[in-house]
Amino acid sequence: MKTLLFFVALGAAIPAAAQTGTEPRVWMEVSVQGHMGSDSPWRWATDSLVRTRNGAGTIDFMAGWVSANRDLTPRSAAGVGYAFGAGFSDTGFLREHRFVQQYRWRADVAGRVSFRTQLEERFVSGEDAMRVRVRERFRATWPIAANGTLRAVVSEEVFVKVNSTARAARGFDSNELFVGIGRKVTARSGVEIGYMNVYSPGAPSRTRPSHVMSATLAVLL
Repeated sequence: MKTLLFFVALGAAIPAAAQTGTEPRVWMEVSVQGHMGSDSPWRWATDSLVRTRNGAGTIDFMAGWVSANRDLTPRSAAGVGYAFGAGFSDTGFLREHRFVQQYRWRADVAGRVSFRTQLEERFVSGEDAMRVRVRERFRATWPIAANGTLRAVVSEEVFVKVNSTARAARGFDSNELFVGIGRKVTARSGVEIGYMNVYSPGAPSRTRPSHVMSATLAVLL
């Protein structure tokens, strides 16, 4: 019954999103990670992201991340990372250098529940100062197939700007709510696809709420 209700909710959300006047988007991500040695508590990760607007017609943002994280306990880890991004907005081209510090905690309870806190220092072209932002994400997954190959995924992430710059005032930045499914492809890879609702009060009126089809491929080496 839980599985049926999940798919009904997911199926109803996507058509409803498409009928609104807001802008549809597609976000695609590839994430690869591995251990720095067979018994090492350190992990490395690299991520590539492409985001579009006008459906999939126009590239909006592209970025690449590298990070290193250390397991603190069996349930928690902390790490640092760097990202370079390029934005292609209607008003021009933007470059961004981003430094990230993060802490993660997880627990396995009839699935998996996790929390992630990130602090970002962002250097955006055309800005008069460094942007500082805090991100807090909650994520839950649980199996919906007896063989463990299929799972439901729900996550929400809140973004808060810590300081003000010439182009952005401090305060609430955006919220991302995701509902989808994940499928195990091989013993070391899987995909997640679903609907994401993004609300950004500082964006132009037509893109403040955005309806996104989000897809992620994750590979463990």
